Amino acid sequence: MSYQLVWFKRDLRSQDHMALSEAARQGSVRCIYIVEPQLWQQPDVALQHFEFIKESLEDLNTDLGHFGGCIEVHYGEVIEVLSKIMQEAPFAKLHSHEETGNEFTYTRDQKVAIWCKLHQVVWQEYQQFGVIRGLKNRNQWDLAWEKLMSAPIQTITEIQFWQKG
Repeated sequence: MSYQLVWFKRDLRSQDHMALSEAARQGSVRCIYIVEPQLWQQPDVALQHFEFIKESLEDLNTDLGHFGGCIEVHYGEVIEVLSKIMQEAPFAKLHSHEETGNEFTYTRDQKVAIWCKLHQVVWQEYQQFGVIRGLKNRNQWDLAWEKLMSAPIQTITEIQFWQKG
């Protein structure tokens, strides 16, 4: 049985989370967060970031628990983790937010896109902030920003979680 894999990156909340909302609409959901050793070696991260993420993951796990699920925390580089998950229980679609981070996260996401293509996984990224990847110019950027900011808040009333089996 296939399921929707939701990869939580920086936005660690269950409400108003487009990736989680859309995945939940499309079928059973498996939620993951990946502690990436190389990311934590970047010069723009600190122990305070890790502590905040740890607390946020605990809150997210509690929130998902109200729906009968959890957040799985994996350790390793993203491609290795996705490959392991795929071997254990294949998935056809990956959901996440577009990350507006640093060069490391951008390059990592390019590698994930290649991995998804090679494994015939659809990767649906959802815009999260006013940053729009790949713009040739900023003409009419404000219209896209206004559309994103005025979109309805994503609320979840039910999630069917993937069950290992």
